[in-house]
Amino acid sequence: MTHSKPIRILLVMGDSLLRAVKQVLLTVGNKSLYTFVEDVSQADLVIFTEVRDVERGYDRNKIYAYLQAGSRVTTKLPENCLIINTLAGNAVEVIIEAIEKARKLLKPTTEKSVIRKEKSVPLLPDALRILIIDDEPMNIASAKKTLAGHRLSTVTGYEDAMNILEKEKFNVVLTDLHLPMSSKMLSDKAFKLGELIPYGILLMVEAARRGAKHVAVVTDLNHHDDPFSAAFDHYSNFPVKIEGAKVVMMHAPMIEIKKNKWVKDWAMVLDFLVGGNES
Repeated sequence: MTHSKPIRILLVMGDSLLRAVKQVLLTVGNKSLYTFVEDVSQADLVIFTEVRDVERGYDRNKIYAYLQAGSRVTTKLPENCLIINTLAGNAVEVIIEAIEKARKLLKPTTEKSVIRKEKSVPLLPDALRILIIDDEPMNIASAKKTLAGHRLSTVTGYEDAMNILEKEKFNVVLTDLHLPMSSKMLSDKAFKLGELIPYGILLMVEAARRGAKHVAVVTDLNHHDDPFSAAFDHYSNFPVKIEGAKVVMMHAPMIEIKKNKWVKDWAMVLDFLVGGNES
């Protein structure tokens, strides 16, 4: 079964090229198959010209197509990223191919998730300021549900996490272990869009240095498949002190939100880390 609603397309490119691509799409194919959106969180398919422009919002669950103006790509792209070569004269065909691929890969819109948009929840009397750092949208949705009542902030990447830690104060910081590679200070050749790096260890230290009293690096990777996750087995459940903060590296407790679909249970992480004692 394929996606039954129009594919939502985000165009990340200069204004003149954006207008040209929109014009092409509006004059070919079935116009009921797609619509344009303005934010990556709303998109099914992202068509882009500069790799670094999609770095912060990169989501492995979406489909990406690189609109290539030249004959050579210097940055390594994810394996599932389509290349639209404007010099080859087949840009229109490849754009349509990208739309069709998105339709086939996306889940039917009839499928429902247990995690839905929640109504506003009053703050708890002892509400904590909590920062969640995770690049998986379903884990962010889980945080908003399981930590309702706390003052919650969420970011999905290393640079945004470092920036918010510099500007704001948090009681608790909970970060994923692996986050998408940041292009800061890297050459185009070295930068690999979407490749995961264990930035969580650096963020753990930075959060403690910035005054958070409770910090956890929380991975949901299988310790049989990932060596870094396997190494966590030695340290899990043994909190240490860094700059006065209680810090732990741990495997995530999980919630099954539908058959064979699991997300992090942040409430259990918080309970283990804080344990009812804010000292």
